[in-house]
Amino acid sequence: MKKRRFLVAALALAGFGCDSSSGGEGGTGGTSQSVTIDFAAMVADQVFVCGTTYDNLGADDSSLELSDFRFYVQGLELKNADGDYVAIDLDTDGNIWQVDNVALLDFEEGCTNFGDEATNRVVTGTVPEGSYDGLRFKMGVPFELNHANPAIAEPPLNLTPMHWDWQGGYKFLRIDTGDSSQTTWRMHLGSTGCDGDQLAGGTTTCTAPNRVDVELDAFDPESDTVVADFAQLVEGAALDVHQDGTVGCMALPSDSDCAPLFENLGLPFDGSVPGTQQFFSVE
Repeated sequence: MKKRRFLVAALALAGFGCDSSSGGEGGTGGTSQSVTIDFAAMVADQVFVCGTTYDNLGADDSSLELSDFRFYVQGLELKNADGDYVAIDLDTDGNIWQVDNVALLDFEEGCTNFGDEATNRVVTGTVPEGSYDGLRFKMGVPFELNHANPAIAEPPLNLTPMHWDWQGGYKFLRIDTGDSSQTTWRMHLGSTGCDGDQLAGGTTTCTAPNRVDVELDAFDPESDTVVADFAQLVEGAALDVHQDGTVGCMALPSDSDCAPLFENLGLPFDGSVPGTQQFFSVE
């Protein structure tokens, strides 16, 4: 993966602060410390800005006007000095971006009717007091929360633009272009091949869960940022060629447009061997 030349200095640095609350298993003296994990949405060496057109994308050097960039993360863990991963206990009291062990990162600013001006670029929580130098998580929503009714779910799982239906569940990743219509390029990732009734629920399994595993071995939560890079996501993808009647990828196993995108996410596509995850990196 090519090395980025820079990350805009305006991105906030992560911060730690000790408190006296009870820590989780593995803590020191029952104390815990607060942690903030910063995220950034990038397009190569440019920060994503809603409504901006980016050039030289994909295998055919396409130009796209990006209008939406959102994704869910779950199960965030930090690696401690012993090399063990410790779960981050997410702040959920009054936090509309986090519930249970799920958080929504939202970089769009209301370019289309499917979003609004509110954004979120951080995940906050607590870990046992100590030093940490690694991070892992999944991009997705846990199965037990994925097939619920968004109309009665707590934020941030109450957003219908981030949901397909009770059977399919949530869109773990939503990246749109232009006016976010069916005629503009878009990438919506979620679980497919799910059983149960679309209207009444009852989903018990999905043949393609499509949750993306991310492990960043060298991550300093005091100074590093997790970068999601659209240019890396579409590397090798012919963005001007459309199969299966869909412009872009809606995670359908029959849509060959998804194949290079899945490879760059480290996901299997239609029985293929998974590639190497390169959408997320550290800066």
